[in-house]
Amino acid sequence: MGTKTDTRRTTKGRGAGKARTGAAGRPAAPTRPVRTKAPAAGTRSARPAAPGRAPKIPFVLLILCLLAGALVSLLLLRSVVAQEAYTITSLQSENREMSYVEQELEESVAHLETSERIAEEAERMGMEPGDAPLFLDLDNGEITGDAGSDD
Repeated sequence: MGTKTDTRRTTKGRGAGKARTGAAGRPAAPTRPVRTKAPAAGTRSARPAAPGRAPKIPFVLLILCLLAGALVSLLLLRSVVAQEAYTITSLQSENREMSYVEQELEESVAHLETSERIAEEAERMGMEPGDAPLFLDLDNGEITGDAGSDD
């Protein structure tokens, strides 16, 4: 045969090399496990996630909960604003009605304060109109005005 050495690797690992080289004076080298091919794309491996990488499901759930909470709070806020708008509208209509009543009362008071109405009311009660007024002039000490006639 020849002087060539066999350089092919076997799939059994490095443990087979000890028999060839002889382990007379050397310590035994640690054996490493043989790597196999990665699983196909359609299958899932049972390996945990890489260190330092958080799972995505809790983050997605957190975002969905925040969005749902924001939606509910917006709906509540909108209903409160609608209720307040209804209250404002009813108060404005009540204010308008009270303004009309106030105007009617002011007109009634103005009518009751007229001198003609007061004179008519006095005559119905049996009162008579008084004489013309007399005035006293303090500088001269004289009385002025029509004293009326004594009939």
